[in-house]
Amino acid sequence: MKHWRPALALVWSVLASSALAAQAGPADADLLAKALETPVAIVQGRVPDYTLTLKADYTDGEIAQGATLRIAHAADGRFALSLEAPIVSFLLERRKDATRLIVPARQAAFVGRGPLRPDSELQPSRLFLRMAAAWPVARTAAAVFQTAEPGAVALMMQMLLKIQREADEKLPTFTLGRKLGGGTLSLVLVQDASSFQAIRWRAGRKRATLKIEIEKACRWPDAPETAGLKTLNVPRDELERTLGRGLPQVVHILAYNHDPPRLPRTDRHEGKGRLVVRDGQRLAMLQGSAYEIGYQHGRLLLREARRVSDGALYVVGLYYSLAQRRWFLDEIRSAFRRLEPHIPPEYLEEMKGLADGAGLELEEVQLTNVFPALFHCSGFALFGRATADGSLYHGRVLDYMTEVALQREAVVFVVRKDGAIPFANVGYAGFIGSVSGMNAEQVAFGEMGGGGVGDWDGTPMPILMRMGLERAHTLAHALELFRRAKRTCEYYYVISDGKGPAAAGVRATPEVFEVIGPGQAHPRLPTPVQDAVVLSAGSRYAALVGRIRKAYGKIDEKTAMDLMRRPVAMKSNLHDVLFVPQKLRFYVANARGRHPACDQPYRRYDLRAILAEMATRPDD
Repeated sequence: MKHWRPALALVWSVLASSALAAQAGPADADLLAKALETPVAIVQGRVPDYTLTLKADYTDGEIAQGATLRIAHAADGRFALSLEAPIVSFLLERRKDATRLIVPARQAAFVGRGPLRPDSELQPSRLFLRMAAAWPVARTAAAVFQTAEPGAVALMMQMLLKIQREADEKLPTFTLGRKLGGGTLSLVLVQDASSFQAIRWRAGRKRATLKIEIEKACRWPDAPETAGLKTLNVPRDELERTLGRGLPQVVHILAYNHDPPRLPRTDRHEGKGRLVVRDGQRLAMLQGSAYEIGYQHGRLLLREARRVSDGALYVVGLYYSLAQRRWFLDEIRSAFRRLEPHIPPEYLEEMKGLADGAGLELEEVQLTNVFPALFHCSGFALFGRATADGSLYHGRVLDYMTEVALQREAVVFVVRKDGAIPFANVGYAGFIGSVSGMNAEQVAFGEMGGGGVGDWDGTPMPILMRMGLERAHTLAHALELFRRAKRTCEYYYVISDGKGPAAAGVRATPEVFEVIGPGQAHPRLPTPVQDAVVLSAGSRYAALVGRIRKAYGKIDEKTAMDLMRRPVAMKSNLHDVLFVPQKLRFYVANARGRHPACDQPYRRYDLRAILAEMATRPDD
């Protein structure tokens, strides 16, 4: 790529110069260019030794917080990154012989020994670029920083960000014309305009200031005391990959949750597969062999699948490692080794296709797909006397991990696999298993997590659900499939069949298989309702039963959706689905940013119509 840099710099310079006449005067551009000389040189690798200190202060009314981040970089590839903050403080250092992550508050230190690899994903420049990719403007700016001279960077910043000079400020100060996070951003330079002094942001009572200090020398931060800490020795490449992929993904998650973007309309094809985005929701239509379905999935949802893998393995995995003081990748590998013998080969083949299509390592896809699921959910199936016209309404509330922005990667999959029952799976990019789905035989599935984590000698729950979608022609078939399966952990299921209509609840552990019929009491479900299967827990169960009884005999599609509102749904409400199996119709609401799914609009899907459309697509 290096031979492209002069040409790209020239293009940016020409474009920026054209914009200058309309945006700002030469004096302002000169000031910005002077202040950008050192940052641009650092990004472009022309400053081998430097220390960057960022001091952040944030206030919201009477609430005040502060943090200090220091980055020290040496010419031989060594660097250190330290954070001092109320929530968490740590030191990450990369020396010639080892990489260390020290987190005193967690009483843990992770050490990876081995040779210093120049292609590590933990290089500061790579971290910067992946973090900048969280925002379109920052992504563009990062590309410019990599290739252009300071003057061109300054002019491009003025064009993209609508920068204006504040005439009444003592220090040279520039304000961005574009709003950021609902507030105003300002750049403050030092007296002689030789560098940045601070970045200020204001929005109502909220204030944030980021003070910047740059020194062209590597000053290594002091290491925290490690006496009494538990030290875990892990492979160096795994530690660096976890940090190099996990830390940028944290920035992406924060950016998304703060200001979730709208998905643009999309219509793309890959072989016999197709991805359509409408009204902010993705529909992936996949068909063919197991490998072909996986490959279409990976190619059509490449970026989304990568983010899911990064979030599951390297964000949640890092949190787990620190909280449990055990290396997450070792834990999940151990789980996969026990689960793999019970996964039918066709699903392993589909994972391989997904890895090839998305450009991920096969192990990353495998481990992501057996990621431990502890869902705290609710579900119901209502029919007969409970509904307005006797129709079956199967509601599914998924409460799980909105904090890691899994909702950003939400996808409705409609799949026609060779030799299997076609089905709809309400899921997420990078996952081939199911937690909510309905097949063309009018059989619908939803689940709830229970206890027993660690009982991995069986078929993973999402794969078992997927097998039900592909193989169950009736409720009886589904129950028999689940009964005969080698099961893991403890899970609860609501399974319905529009042909009856009929429904059942299931409590399943490796040793126990209980079926709860409509209106049947259970010690954990003390208030049954006739012609209804209702599964939830605690106060959410009581609220759901109360709503059903209040609307009993008058429940239609709209009422059934209303049953899933808070407090039946939790704050972590990731998606809600209403299946109408007799009509092969379903409705999906996904969480958006920090807002739960139950507060979002539902999108209607007609499985029969989608499958008919897919059947008319010629083989490619």
